[in-house]
Amino acid sequence: MNIRNEIINITNSINNKSGYSSELLKTYDYGDLDKRDIAYIKRCVFTEIENRFFIDYVISKCSDLELNKLDKIVLEILRMATTEILFMKTADYAVVDEAVELANNLTHYKDYVNAVLREVCRINLDEEDLGDEVKFSINKELLKMLNKSYSKKTVKKLLKSFFYKSDFVIKQNKLKENNLKTNLENQGFVLEEHPFLKDSFIVRNPESIIDTNEFKEGKFIIQDGSCSLCAEVLEPVENSIVLDICAAPGSKSCNIQEITNNQSIIYCNDINENKIYRIKENVNKCGVENVQYMNFDATILQEDLINKFDRILVDAPCSATGVINKNPEIKLFRTKKDVEDLVGIQRKILENCEKYLKKGGILVYSTCSLLKEENEENVDYIENKLNLKREDIDFYGDKNEFIKLMPFQKGTQGFFISKFVKD
Repeated sequence: MNIRNEIINITNSINNKSGYSSELLKTYDYGDLDKRDIAYIKRCVFTEIENRFFIDYVISKCSDLELNKLDKIVLEILRMATTEILFMKTADYAVVDEAVELANNLTHYKDYVNAVLREVCRINLDEEDLGDEVKFSINKELLKMLNKSYSKKTVKKLLKSFFYKSDFVIKQNKLKENNLKTNLENQGFVLEEHPFLKDSFIVRNPESIIDTNEFKEGKFIIQDGSCSLCAEVLEPVENSIVLDICAAPGSKSCNIQEITNNQSIIYCNDINENKIYRIKENVNKCGVENVQYMNFDATILQEDLINKFDRILVDAPCSATGVINKNPEIKLFRTKKDVEDLVGIQRKILENCEKYLKKGGILVYSTCSLLKEENEENVDYIENKLNLKREDIDFYGDKNEFIKLMPFQKGTQGFFISKFVKD
């Protein structure tokens, strides 16, 4: 296998919106490539997507042809090679030679690729003169939505945070383990108590942690710091009937049953049947019991579920703008129309779940979005249009209208949690 061919194949899949980059890079068939080559592919793909608009800007400065008129394969060869020249330690001459050979094999643009990349090697840009769209590789519509939601100062912090490496967070599964920190530290892992979540740790050297018996036996789960808060805010109690309406991959359902020591009954639903199998795997590995599985479209009312549940978690499908540092293609492709469509889906799910909730029951609405359209504006919609009353959430010893975590905070990504009670 040629690693640069594989880089182009993966990048094309991301361009075609075949899935999030984090999943594609994890599940791609790398054949017989060694770990070093696989790591290089992952880094090159991620760096190119993360800096796409800046890279295109550089190429455009070095090209006599407009990029939108180029053969797609040629453009991807140029993007890959420009990424290597600007961001990676491979020698420039080697990058140019490899790219020219690839262009010769796949296209008739050999001389053009050679000329452009030699200009890229010589280019000297003043990044201070670049606009935010190019500098941070974010599309105009999404940048406009962020500016609508936040002050200029906060937007700038967010744009920078999109390039931060996420903290690697794990949560101890108390159904199976009470001494996780000590056991992992004895194996050489460096763990730090999470700043605001009990039983959660930031792992400073997570390489090979998935090879431990503790992971294989479900004694901990890999889970962003913000996610397990949903279960705490939901306040599940013994003998309650709980619905996790958009449950995949199942980690929040596991959190809920952990709180009640498997003494509640939880219904895990997802529209995607394949994801149900993943939920079952996680649930079984974590020793979670009293689980029922459902596979329906949450936007379509299920008459047999009306007034059935004491607790409902709506971790809704969203723009995922809070996890851009894991999936940087979001800042390239996410549009206003996408967000409008998602808000319609979110509200339909909420309308149905309000009907499924018993009087006095608790509903938690959460997203991994940074946008007001999906968060605060939906809170207003719930309060004004549905038979649900917002409740303050205790967090850090204070009463909060909702919890809003930002990706520039330690131990978390962007996340939003709100809580409601049915009148």
